[in-house]
Amino acid sequence: MEEIDIIKISINKEDYFEIKGKLNKQSKRLLFDISFEMFEKIFGEEIHKLLLLDINVFERKSKNIYLLDEYGIYYSCIDCIWSVHSKSVVSFSLEAVNLILEGIITDTLDTLEFNKITFKTCYLGYPIHSCYIRDFSSNYDSTKKIKIRVYRDTNFCIDFSVESKKSYNYKKLSKIIYTIIEMVMLLWGDIPNINEIVASNAEKEIKIYYNLVEKYNPVKKKRLGKEILGNITEETINKDNIKKFLKFRKDTKIIYDLYMINVNSSGYVEVKNCNLIQMLEGLHRSIYNTSDNLRCILNYFFDYSKSSRILLTRRDKRKIKDPNTTRVFIYKANNHRNYLSHLNSNQNKNVFYKKENNYAYWKLCMCIRLFILEYLNISYDKEAVKEYVNDIEVWTKKNKLRFSSKVNK
Repeated sequence: MEEIDIIKISINKEDYFEIKGKLNKQSKRLLFDISFEMFEKIFGEEIHKLLLLDINVFERKSKNIYLLDEYGIYYSCIDCIWSVHSKSVVSFSLEAVNLILEGIITDTLDTLEFNKITFKTCYLGYPIHSCYIRDFSSNYDSTKKIKIRVYRDTNFCIDFSVESKKSYNYKKLSKIIYTIIEMVMLLWGDIPNINEIVASNAEKEIKIYYNLVEKYNPVKKKRLGKEILGNITEETINKDNIKKFLKFRKDTKIIYDLYMINVNSSGYVEVKNCNLIQMLEGLHRSIYNTSDNLRCILNYFFDYSKSSRILLTRRDKRKIKDPNTTRVFIYKANNHRNYLSHLNSNQNKNVFYKKENNYAYWKLCMCIRLFILEYLNISYDKEAVKEYVNDIEVWTKKNKLRFSSKVNK
């Protein structure tokens, strides 16, 4: 996003002073230089007193700031952290800000009420995702309606909206959209980039910018859509399915949050696989309240349904010469989790190794999604699972994957 020219600043919402600054709403960066005299006018204190003698007073005075751009639009920057340098002028750099509100002067978002919230999102380019979603609206409850709009500009865009007859605070309405995005993750295996959040009521419209938590902040790249299992329509995203999904989220605590963070963040795939295996263990224990060992739990999930059973191919089902004649994929998954969770050096050669980690990651991710979809009775395309497994097989042959039933050397 291009930088915006800021022409005025205030620390009390009443007295504005002229500056020449640049604001980037997406990165939440503000840069500007002012003279010593202007500094003292803005903050009402001599510079050496605030920056050298009583930095706490400066931090309190600059915690919230209010800006005016060249087009007459106001911005409220809430909970700011500054980097300040002084030579011939005072240089300000906004290092961090919790929240930027465009189009309003206020100290908080919590007291504002809205009738509509829209998350403007996109997938880079024109990916295959566009074939699996269409415009629709659906009632969420007696006062709220869900709306989804799809369109193209330079990318494939999706607007997720919640409209209400009554006014609610931001968190009440935005929670519904975040839940829908989580369900998109379940059906598609990834989520779009959230570019802009717009909130409106009968009086005005404001734009909201803040740092998204990791689970809603995927790495920006073009997606192939090979993990798509179903359509985003009123048959899959509706009040009944949302209600079931929310109950599942409550029953299983933070497990789905961890799944989204694991998939949407970069990191060592070896560690991701350990996390995914622990999530399967956590799902089983939280839903069924059993004391089964990990090997039995993994067997359960990969045998849960017809779709989950086809995830393991003949390569994966070869038996290990252990007392339980365990399938090699289950054997390695069990040891992989034990090794990385407990750093048991006796098991470090029985884990997923090198490219086996990529292979295992794809199957573990799909296994989790299939279980949740089946458990919630949300419809999906079972043929898509077969195609997904076939794609993995093509990758396996291309990369000459050695998936040995013997101990890795």
